[in-house]
Amino acid sequence: MPAHEAMDNLVNKHMPGITGEPNIYNYMFLLQIIVRFANGTMDPKYDSSQATPALLGSQPALLTMLRVAWNSKSYRDIRNLEILQAPNRILTAEEGKLERIESRTDLLHRAFVSPYRGKAVDAFCEYLEQNNKKFDLYEPDGTPQYYGKFCSIVQSSGTGKSRLLLEVRPSSYLPYDLWFTLSSFPRGVLVLYMNLRPPDDDTGFPARDDVPATILMSEPETEAVDYSARCCAFFAAIFMTVSEHLSTNLASGSLEDALQRWNDSICKLGSEDRKQFFLRLKARYEMYRKLIKSDEPVTETSGESCGSPISGEYSTRIICTTHVSRTYVLGGQVEQAMRRDGQPTKQQQQATRRMPGHQYMIHAYRKMTKALGKLFIGRDSHKPKFVIALDEAHEISATSKPESYCLSTILCRAISIYSGADRDANHAVWVVFASTNSRVADFAALRPYYDSARLSSDGRLLYPPYSQLGWDQCADPLEGISATEVARAGHIIGYGRALWKSLQELYDVVQMKLVATTKLSGPPGNEDLPLVTWSQRFCLNITMGHHGTMKFIQSAVASHLRVCVRTTQDRAWSFTTYPSEPFVSCAAASILHRQNNLDIYLEALEDKILSGMVDVGKSGELASRLLWLLAKDLYVRRTPSHRFAIPAADGQEWNSELADCQMISVVDYLRFVFGEDFWDRAGWEAKEAFKDAFVNFSHWVSMDQDISVPKNGDNWSGADEWTLRHWHRTSAVQCCHGQPLVDKMIPIYFKETVRSREDHSRVSQIFISDKARISASKKNLNNITRHDESIDCHSSLPWVAILVDLGLQKSAVEVDFSVRKSSRPTCQYAPDSPCLHIYAAAINQDTFPFLSWSERLPLTLRNIIGHEQIPPNDGQLTQFVQEQVRCGSTSMGCHMNWKAWTKTCSSEDSSSPRVGDNSNARRKRRRAL
Repeated sequence: MPAHEAMDNLVNKHMPGITGEPNIYNYMFLLQIIVRFANGTMDPKYDSSQATPALLGSQPALLTMLRVAWNSKSYRDIRNLEILQAPNRILTAEEGKLERIESRTDLLHRAFVSPYRGKAVDAFCEYLEQNNKKFDLYEPDGTPQYYGKFCSIVQSSGTGKSRLLLEVRPSSYLPYDLWFTLSSFPRGVLVLYMNLRPPDDDTGFPARDDVPATILMSEPETEAVDYSARCCAFFAAIFMTVSEHLSTNLASGSLEDALQRWNDSICKLGSEDRKQFFLRLKARYEMYRKLIKSDEPVTETSGESCGSPISGEYSTRIICTTHVSRTYVLGGQVEQAMRRDGQPTKQQQQATRRMPGHQYMIHAYRKMTKALGKLFIGRDSHKPKFVIALDEAHEISATSKPESYCLSTILCRAISIYSGADRDANHAVWVVFASTNSRVADFAALRPYYDSARLSSDGRLLYPPYSQLGWDQCADPLEGISATEVARAGHIIGYGRALWKSLQELYDVVQMKLVATTKLSGPPGNEDLPLVTWSQRFCLNITMGHHGTMKFIQSAVASHLRVCVRTTQDRAWSFTTYPSEPFVSCAAASILHRQNNLDIYLEALEDKILSGMVDVGKSGELASRLLWLLAKDLYVRRTPSHRFAIPAADGQEWNSELADCQMISVVDYLRFVFGEDFWDRAGWEAKEAFKDAFVNFSHWVSMDQDISVPKNGDNWSGADEWTLRHWHRTSAVQCCHGQPLVDKMIPIYFKETVRSREDHSRVSQIFISDKARISASKKNLNNITRHDESIDCHSSLPWVAILVDLGLQKSAVEVDFSVRKSSRPTCQYAPDSPCLHIYAAAINQDTFPFLSWSERLPLTLRNIIGHEQIPPNDGQLTQFVQEQVRCGSTSMGCHMNWKAWTKTCSSEDSSSPRVGDNSNARRKRRRAL
């Protein structure tokens, strides 16, 4: 038995039984017991009633951890706290071994019961509340607008879908009465969580729930009618089992007490109570299956009462007592149901097939809502009351043979039936599907089956998927770590999704990199991997409307860690991106530079650009991002001894520094980019000014507005903090398209020369302006200033201004180090900080010697710039006519001189207005590719 498990058993054995919520004295006693049975690893002074009050008073976070430990009955996190360790304690080899062999499941479970961070759960409850209100909406002809009470959560792996579904219930680490009085969104919600992952997936967490997964995951030979009966029996069993489980508790106690008992038992993953609940659910399901198969007659009553509960003796007991008898059903509307004007709906007239067992399902649903009246009746009726959560639900969207029907079509039809029968009461009972695959949101019935139930033809609406799960929940606060230590792996994994931090105790740094590269790579042999790798670090702009875009987006979210930002109301478009996630960026860099991948991936990127799937911009934005970051990548990997992580001096695994996030000298970096003689040309004074300056960027992030926007007021944190925050997450900035003067910013940190101890006072910037014209723009270099109101970066520290003419053919590198005022008349601020001005022209090894490290890179960069200079349409006349509808968009003749539009254009007419004779250039480009 592992050491921690043995010590936990001792603590639990000596803990007194307590009814109700524990108080502060109970937590003090718990801490003393933990210390007492820690085998001498903890400071013995805390095994006393004198020291513990002062400790808890000074460490409020410890009290929260004790609350979590009280509920989970696991105390390992408490024992490992540094403040509680015995003086001069050193782990023995055996103890270290026991630490490493603790089971993976236990580690992941502890991550699930740790305090939840962020507002995603409240936002999701708000989403369900709005959905419930919309369910009351009708079309002018009386047809309901929405199909049924089901929705989906679609997001990539590791973003917290499963945890959110479980957290919809009242918190397990706050007193229940506080949730109903203090929470920003009171959550008196009953949650039934079920995981449907495949049976061969024994490494995922939470684990598969065999009973519901076996029922819903149809065998390939299952006929549609049989699967319909299974769905009805499944929901009927859920409603009846939940009703029986909770009705007794509600009759003898408060709603809060009943929910607490439910969440402490049924919602506790791996608990015996949860296992027994699903066994009872299975028995109910089998009972209903036999009832449906026997097709016994339905007892008709006034509907005032639903009769007695159906017991386990199902042979001759009451089957159903509801005003809905044997009926035909279409898409959730029972045939007897009338429109508000009393006339049959169009769907009723079209109905031709019934769903076996729907009457039992409706009966069980109504019985549940009546038995749990305390939950459903009262104010805030639209707030979610009962959530049936189906996690890992993408397999339900699979097509089953031999009838080639979609499982989700029938399953959601069953949901539509019982929720449609409840439209007047509109109880907030929701089924939520969660998956990485956007297919889980495609519930529309297929035309070969239930043709009249196709949602698009009926005008019925579905709810758009929910995707807002939060980001950076585990990130260190800005003041929590020194700027010189941000490359530490333990710091970097805090940014982005919470998955990486939850796995920290399970893997070492290199193993975690393998997890990240596996998740980013997706299935073996995936052709999207090059585009995924470039997108994650280089802010690729994927063109909407390209024939391959939707397939890529769906695949990238499902299998390559791309994040869904939102989905349009009609579910036709999803807006996705790769947000800043530096640990994944390091994993992507390791894929990109593995063996000969760089040249292969550059060629694949060119193919996507030439096809129109990737937008390269208009002024060299993409080529410039590739140039500067790949230069840093190659500098880091310039020696054969390159390692993903550099071990820490103190030997702590997660204090290792990630190579792609490490600080590298500005002096060395610019020498690598522009050549060994760069600082000779810049001068001794310039080199001395930047001798303690460093960069550390590992990926790019894009901005949507100017760096400084005056109207933002208090929302502008200031240039120093803005720069420092990018330094902490090792990101460089691609400015928005309309940003004046500059296009990019790379943070600089001065390590030694600055006297101030504050990191805010040690940051500066490299500002870069991109040009892709065929004429020189050198004179614009003098206009670059960081004191423009759209930038507003005031500092006395040296900075760098770079202008790159990427479209020129003649090589040039000019450098000047001086203090000079911007020539822009709008710049009123006289800078007092020295600036290193660099002008570079042409993409070749004379300008950028580091390009010799890759045979393909200089050609790719030139081809990208060439692609920017060539209009996207080969047909000159087609483009000429196309530009006419953009009248006024520029001051050029093709957009203003409408008289010229009526002239006859022919290839022989040299006076005809032309956009540009680019046919030969495009043919040459294709030959180059």
